[in-house]
Amino acid sequence: MGTSLFKANYSYKPTILLILQQAIKMSKTAKKRAEILMNLYKNLYKIAKLVQEQMRKYYDLKKSKGLDLKEGDKVWLLYKNFKLR
Repeated sequence: MGTSLFKANYSYKPTILLILQQAIKMSKTAKKRAEILMNLYKNLYKIAKLVQEQMRKYYDLKKSKGLDLKEGDKVWLLYKNFKLR
């Protein structure tokens, strides 16, 4: 075809204006940024887990466990809970 894939996709030629030293510096900066983002992600994950545990704890406190019924116990049933066919 006589054209690069980049030019075919974006309709212009890519230009590289970095010299080797700038590329190395940018690479180090990018690595530091990636490390910062990974640490942030790990901390946020730990905090989310902690919040989830706290929410579970307080939800379980409010949630009623229901009646302690055993087989053979007598109970009252409400008519509105039954469907007639």
